[in-house]
Amino acid sequence: MIVCCGCSYTRYKYPCWPAYVQWFEKEEVKNLGASGSANETVMRTLYNSVHKYGKKISKVYVMWTGTHRYEIVQDEIDAEAEKDELVTYSRWNDDFQWNQFHGGHYYSDKHDFYVRHIQNERQNEIRLLERIVFAQMFLSRHNIDYQMMVYRKNILSHDRDKMTLGHRALYDDVDWSKFIFWKQFGGLDEYANDQHPEQFNRPYDLHPLPLAHYHRVKDVMYQSTTECPRDEYEKMKNWKKTSVFHDEDNARMKENERS
Repeated sequence: MIVCCGCSYTRYKYPCWPAYVQWFEKEEVKNLGASGSANETVMRTLYNSVHKYGKKISKVYVMWTGTHRYEIVQDEIDAEAEKDELVTYSRWNDDFQWNQFHGGHYYSDKHDFYVRHIQNERQNEIRLLERIVFAQMFLSRHNIDYQMMVYRKNILSHDRDKMTLGHRALYDDVDWSKFIFWKQFGGLDEYANDQHPEQFNRPYDLHPLPLAHYHRVKDVMYQSTTECPRDEYEKMKNWKKTSVFHDEDNARMKENERS
């Protein structure tokens, strides 16, 4: 089994890159991505999958997301809280028996207060590096092969000269050889904008369409010359013309991408 973890760039309302990993592997691919996920959610999904599926897992792909995101959990679903989901998504997690709000606080005024008075971008980057190091050590301990990616370039800085001593030491603990980058530390977003700029439903949606996901898997992740069936390719190619985006989906997407 191959496990994939990430945010909406990993699992969305249309096929994303894990759907095409299946085309280049002989194993089952389990997509555990979730829209709006913070990196703490991605990390927990990763280690929970190892405990849950154990030796069935042969490889893990992780796509890290924006450092500004955070999650809120409740032991029980609060019906009142769900009425103000302006900045987040809510899902019940059976494995942990709690309700998770992905992407931020479920009340917009509390989210704004947190961003303005508590959140620190440098600390957020440190936290992401800590999660990367933890995930790499955890997967190595369980003898599970893995590769990592970023959904967008700007979630991490690679200028060591501008790092503090603690920041630099943590950065150097990361095994960067396990990352799949596009050009200079770029992610899926940079790849899609560079190689397939037409594969977006702008201005309604900032997520790359399926064809860009497919080509990144084929040309970057696997560097394969194997072509998919022509009918499947045409289906991906025409997704922009045939897909329908509802106003409610667009409003929620914009709100979750706002920061």
